[in-house]
Amino acid sequence: MRIIKVVFFGILIFGVLFAGYAGMPKPYRYALEDWYHSLLAPKFIESPDYFSARDQADLLREYKNRQYKFNCYGNLSKEERIAESDDYSCNAYISSAFDNVPATQVTFLFSKNKLSHVRMEFPEKSFLKLHDYLSRKLVDFPRLDQDTKFNFGTDNFGKPLMVWAVREGLITTAAQSTAGQTQLLLWSAMDAPSLRQL
Repeated sequence: MRIIKVVFFGILIFGVLFAGYAGMPKPYRYALEDWYHSLLAPKFIESPDYFSARDQADLLREYKNRQYKFNCYGNLSKEERIAESDDYSCNAYISSAFDNVPATQVTFLFSKNKLSHVRMEFPEKSFLKLHDYLSRKLVDFPRLDQDTKFNFGTDNFGKPLMVWAVREGLITTAAQSTAGQTQLLLWSAMDAPSLRQL
């Protein structure tokens, strides 16, 4: 009889939790999913100024050996691409990035089997830590958004963009946080001759 009560209450609690989860507004549900996945996710330690247009198979093998669990797919829709040439995407949950900045996800985008973009997502609360890290780590790289010959515009929420030219590409993020939104950091591959022309 005691076992039946324990099982009954276990099922009841599970049902209430599931109903509460299913009834949550999507932003809260996504935040809860990100939190749950981040508990078991690895830390992302590679510095953004060291990204390069690496071979797709080599990069994925290396990160899988580091216990990253990827969701990979091709046939990208227009909304899933950053550049028209992007043809394959792999994303994984992460618990933090760089200098222990809380983070939720990293997405690698490839074009013709070469890394073309790295998109990283950070919770809103990470804004100051992320910007502190970037201001220290990228101090020796030019900030293109501060050059009057460039106009990088704004993010989707109207916040101005910060853009650095690093060794093998550009790093972009918003200069200001947007309430209730994730903070994004984007690395885009560029070859050395193109970077020298900037």
